[in-house]
Amino acid sequence: MRKIIVMKEVKEFNAEEVKELVNRIVKVLVEYLDTFVPKTPGWSKHTIMGPVGKLLSLITSGRFENRDAIIGYVINVHRNTARSDYVPKEAIDKLNDALTLMQELRKKVSTRVWLRLLREIDYAVYKSRFEKLLAKTQEKQEGA
Repeated sequence: MRKIIVMKEVKEFNAEEVKELVNRIVKVLVEYLDTFVPKTPGWSKHTIMGPVGKLLSLITSGRFENRDAIIGYVINVHRNTARSDYVPKEAIDKLNDALTLMQELRKKVSTRVWLRLLREIDYAVYKSRFEKLLAKTQEKQEGA
C-alpha cells in the first residue's frame, strides 16, 4: 500500500486587506467595461462580461505570464467583439491598473485562495455590470 502524502499550503494573509483589494479590482474592471459596447447586445454572461471574461480565464489558466501579452490579448478581444474597434487609452489604463492590483493580490494569497478569488471577481464584475445594464434598460423603457 502506498504511503499517504499530505500536502499543506499555508500562506498567512490579512483578510480585510485581501477583501479591499478584491473590491478595488472589481471596481476597476467594471470601469473598464464601461468603455466596451458589444457588437451584438445580449444578456448572456459572455456578452455582459466582454473581454473581462477572457482576461480572467486567461489569468486562471496561466497561459500567459507576460503583462504586455495579457493586455495585448485583451485589446485584441475588445477590438474583435466591440461595436467599434477603437480602444480608448483610458480602457488600457484600467487594464493596467487591474493587472497591477491582481499581481499585488496574487503575492498575498496561496494558489488555492487565488483561484477562488478569481471566481469571486468574475461573478462580482458580472453582477455589477448586469445591474448597470438592467438599470439602463429600465430607464429606456420608462422613457419610451
